[in-house]
Amino acid sequence: MKDFAKLLQTEKTIFTVTDIYQIFSHYNKFSLRNAISRLGKQWFLINICKGIRALPKYNIYELANILQKPSYISLETVLNQEWIIFQDYGNILFSISIKTRDIKIWNLKYSYKTIKKEILLDPKWIAYTQWYAIASPERAICDRLYLTPNYHFDNLRGINRQKLQEIATIYNNQRLILDIKNLQNGTGY
Repeated sequence: MKDFAKLLQTEKTIFTVTDIYQIFSHYNKFSLRNAISRLGKQWFLINICKGIRALPKYNIYELANILQKPSYISLETVLNQEWIIFQDYGNILFSISIKTRDIKIWNLKYSYKTIKKEILLDPKWIAYTQWYAIASPERAICDRLYLTPNYHFDNLRGINRQKLQEIATIYNNQRLILDIKNLQNGTGY
């Protein structure tokens, strides 16, 4: 139980093997394996996939950023959350990364879409919490238009159009800049 309290003190919900080694640095490897096994048997820690453990009630955004690094939550996950699109993709969490791949963990698919590294690593309009990164609505719109020309958005009323223009410049893509201008002029999707 003392080991579990130590995990809770970190305020994390997802732990890599490296994280666990750092938290329990006073254990030798044999004792650490036993402690992890004990926590698993008592359902204090669950095995997500190789090298990743989690508390029973873990943060899916935190897991998304751990499964694929570097990455940030974006696209339809943010667009639906902000009421920019109305279609719910409840069983898919979308992120931007340098590698396209899908990872299914229980009933949720973590879907990563590829974007150029210099775009991915540009921090403009990405919120960095203590445990995960998530795009602003404007950044999610630019990500989606960059990956899918002529994408339809249901509701753009709360969008900061000036931010859209500013963000579009980091993609260095004339088609995207034109798409953003069309959205601003009301001639877009």
